[in-house]
Amino acid sequence: MIPYLFVFAAFLTMFLVLETTVRRRVLTRAECWVLVLPLAIFAIGYAGQIGTDVKSYQRLFDIAEDFPLEPGFSVLMIGAKSLGLDYFDFTRLLALVEILLLMSVVTRLRDPLFFLLFYLSSFYLNFQFNAVRNSFALLIVASLYVRLQRASLLALLSSTAIHYSSLISLALLRLSLSRRQWLAIGLVGAAGCGIALAWLKSDLLTVVDFSGYKGYLEQQYESKAVYPALLLKLLVAWLMYRNGGKRFYLAAYAIFVVLVHAVSPVLSRLGDLVLFLMLLDFCANHRLVRHRLLAIGVTLLLVLSSLMIPWSDCQNGSDGNWCLSGDTIW
Repeated sequence: MIPYLFVFAAFLTMFLVLETTVRRRVLTRAECWVLVLPLAIFAIGYAGQIGTDVKSYQRLFDIAEDFPLEPGFSVLMIGAKSLGLDYFDFTRLLALVEILLLMSVVTRLRDPLFFLLFYLSSFYLNFQFNAVRNSFALLIVASLYVRLQRASLLALLSSTAIHYSSLISLALLRLSLSRRQWLAIGLVGAAGCGIALAWLKSDLLTVVDFSGYKGYLEQQYESKAVYPALLLKLLVAWLMYRNGGKRFYLAAYAIFVVLVHAVSPVLSRLGDLVLFLMLLDFCANHRLVRHRLLAIGVTLLLVLSSLMIPWSDCQNGSDGNWCLSGDTIW
């Protein structure tokens, strides 16, 4: 747990220093790097070693030539292998590119401090070590969005080739810009009902080949628990809305929170798409002023909850996933 505690403590120390001294001025590029650097060191140092999807990505790297579903990611893996890179080299390079994309986003925001704090609490571990293809594509979309303020064709082509979820992300971006917000919210609600039906009646989806994602559809959970972290995130989404954020994103995220509790926790991945886009759009155009201390306090609780993932894994004596000894494979 020491590496986790170090990286989180280093980030939070610098965050609190900057939060109390910067006030409302824009962060310099050097200050942004000071915040991102501990995240970068940890992400690159432990790339390909921790997370629930490590073995899946290693197998994927071995069969890169036979993975046509997302051709952009396949091309990256094949290119890395042709250069003589192994799986760990590839994941470190990918982690570096993601960090650079993150920096390209942060330096364009009106409120980079809150963005990075919430990113650490809700996305960092998952994006860097689990949903790697998803996060890579989403950061491409984010990097282009903060420059163009719209869902561009370039973002569609480049990110969708990496991961299919970009189609959903760009559709949400387009809907968020609609003048008919209630219609847009209604469309998300209808889509949510369709997703719920697909999960509950996966045997009906015989027309389309979902074999690559069959594991997601077939995951079963013994009980429908209440997930406090989701409710805390919903509270932060509401605080962003109260500071000028879009009603569309708040309503869309609330829909996915309901779906997670009613259908399957796996749907939290789609909820993360909505929440990340809301955070991105809000911090690009607004600054969290009203209830800022409350939002920071709630987000710090979320930071602690994200630390519980590796803590629980290590306490249970797990050999894989999140527990690490502190030694990197170089």
